[in-house]
This record gives sequence, C-alpha cells and structure tokens, in this order.
Amino acid sequence: MNTPSVSLSEVTLLFYPEDKPYQLQSLVLKDQVKTQQGRVMISAKYKQGKIIVAVIEGHAELLNLLGDRFDGRPASAA
Repeated sequence: MNTPSVSLSEVTLLFYPEDKPYQLQSLVLKDQVKTQQGRVMISAKYKQGKIIVAVIEGHAELLNLLGDRFDGRPASAA
C-alpha cells in the first residue's frame, strides 16, 4: 500500500475574526501537516471564528496593516 508523504511546517495565518471583520490579524502555527502537494492542513480549532485570507509559509511578522496608521485627520500637504 502506497501512503502519501507528509511533512510538518510552520505557517502564519492572516485572517479576519468573524466578530470583527474589519480587523486583520495573524497567528503563527507550528507543526502543521503539509501534504506532498504543498497544501497545509489547518485543523478546525484554528479555523473556527476566522475568515482566513492567506496562509504564509514560515513565521511572518506583520509590521504594518491597512489602517494601522489611520487617525482620522487629513494628511498634511507639506
């Protein structure tokens, strides 16, 4: 019997919480199963309550997100 090969991978999820769909967040997951085809299998407990927009290989540190610097004041013309 031929069983498919899998490996473990560290990934970063980019997601919107379902209760705050305007606030992009990230979560690093270690030891996630990655199939031979390159697909990472995220368990249901990490998917629950999230709208996942990207799965990034490795530990990605988010420095800026859309809206992080928004303070409601118009930008200076100078």
